[in-house]
Amino acid sequence: MAKRIVWVVSMLLLIAGTYWIISGLGVEMQTVDEIIPDDYLGADPAISGAQDEWDLDESGAFFVEYRLKRDRVRDQEIEMLNQVLDNPHSSQGAKQEAENKLLSIIDLMELELTVENMIRAQGYDDAVFFFRNQVATVLVKKEQLTEPEFVQIAEIVAAAVGVEREDVQVIAQP
Repeated sequence: MAKRIVWVVSMLLLIAGTYWIISGLGVEMQTVDEIIPDDYLGADPAISGAQDEWDLDESGAFFVEYRLKRDRVRDQEIEMLNQVLDNPHSSQGAKQEAENKLLSIIDLMELELTVENMIRAQGYDDAVFFFRNQVATVLVKKEQLTEPEFVQIAEIVAAAVGVEREDVQVIAQP
């Protein structure tokens, strides 16, 4: 009889324990630490699509839309880098690389702002600047650029960025 009572109590405890686990009563708050591989840090978001695929409207909102898209991509990249820096499981090398990348993003943001304002100061309505792989590209809000205007903009950008004038692309964007 004692064996039977022990067996029944054991089965009841087993059933109660199973129910407790399945129903979530025994679940504690869990934190998920995302481990980001070191080689993922090198991924740099590229400008997607060719220029003729960009959404352009005649009101000039292209420049505003482009800046918003650029800021969104940049914010995502900064957030990812901050996660690497805040993650206790990130290696010291990954943290150092994330910190360096974050500083280079800040430098690039300052450079973009400087170049765009320098071009606007020359009398152009608007401009968007981006710099990738040692090539500077500027979209200037103008129907068409004359050769002297093209050279002037290329020289301004080359001097500000520190590249040769041949490494500057100037595109008229109405």
